[in-house]
Amino acid sequence: MVNKRLRPSAMLSLVRKRARAHNLRVAELTGRGKGSHTLYLMLDARDEEVGRFALTGHSREMSWTVMNSIEQALTPLFGEKWTEDR
Repeated sequence: MVNKRLRPSAMLSLVRKRARAHNLRVAELTGRGKGSHTLYLMLDARDEEVGRFALTGHSREMSWTVMNSIEQALTPLFGEKWTEDR
């Protein structure tokens, strides 16, 4: 479980760092999302989607609910408690 609230930019940096370590990349899904939320795809070496998550578009800290949903969505790719090794 996430132990510290992060801003969307810090969470995106953390996700990109973990993705590089697992030979994945993060791509923004343009034209999708709701309101100020942006969808991101996790792509493997063949550019096939292996996961997705959404981030808020504001600069304030994200809620625990949003952070937990991102962590749960990416746990199959990065393993348990991937956000705690910051």
